[in-house]
Amino acid sequence: MITTQRVTFPSRGLQIAANLFLPPPESQLPDRKHAAVIVGHQGTGIKEQASGLYAETLATAGYVALAFDAAHWGESEGIPRGLEDPSQRVEDFKCAVTFLSQLGNTVVDPSRIGVVGICASGGYSFFAAATDVRIKAIAGISPMCNGTFARAGLKEPATGIINRETLNQQLAYAANCRLEEAKGHPAPVHNALDGLASVFSNPKEDIKGYYSSPLWRHPRCTNEMVIRSVELLVPFDAFQHIEWISPRPVLFVAGSEAVTLPFVKEAYERALEPKELVIVSGKYHVDLYQDISETGPKLVSFFAESLCK
Repeated sequence: MITTQRVTFPSRGLQIAANLFLPPPESQLPDRKHAAVIVGHQGTGIKEQASGLYAETLATAGYVALAFDAAHWGESEGIPRGLEDPSQRVEDFKCAVTFLSQLGNTVVDPSRIGVVGICASGGYSFFAAATDVRIKAIAGISPMCNGTFARAGLKEPATGIINRETLNQQLAYAANCRLEEAKGHPAPVHNALDGLASVFSNPKEDIKGYYSSPLWRHPRCTNEMVIRSVELLVPFDAFQHIEWISPRPVLFVAGSEAVTLPFVKEAYERALEPKELVIVSGKYHVDLYQDISETGPKLVSFFAESLCK
């Protein structure tokens, strides 16, 4: 039986809340050589949802696993609440590596640490791995770049070019928000799922249904994002330096019906070997948040090959 511990670790002066999953001390489990895997949650999610599910799955298979709330989200510190700051999100992954590396060799071998990023965390974790060589293997489940989505919302449908007037309006609004926050006013927020409605327009991509379902809804998950996050997101490209990860192995997993599949394929093409793309037949983007029947075993085998040799 796995053991779960509530832990915290620092990230740029903020305390990050996490659940540490320790594998059962059962002799019949394969020797994972004290390998550990960090699991990051989807965009506006929290550690009690998809990332917790994957972390628990990996721990059951013998890995130490860490699922954490990103700064400004869930139980982690960060004001304003719901700020989506790519730089901070990337730093959270790097600080998680530091935390695991200090647990001692009898718990975690610092040379055997991998990462799983789900949805937006897929993008953030790949960016972190590009410059943090302590991350020895990385897997993305429906990985996407929040910066790409932010820019897409500013583009003219006919030309695919960013409307500079719209961009400048949003940047001016963000700048004014900063001034108002400095005066003590709360940061304006919006429901991030509303902003994704046009992207996840297929009824089978029921992203709102996931967050409202009895199994996954949570009082700490409101999906409310600070509106001025756009100024931090629009210049960010999660896969800008993905080629730097090589020769460390990378794995991309996406549903065959997912609206995000083209973005995953594009990131895969930008990556260098060793790399692998797994397309799960008949699955949509959100399906992989909760259906681990194929993705779970694939992650277990991927990290066995990349971390435990």
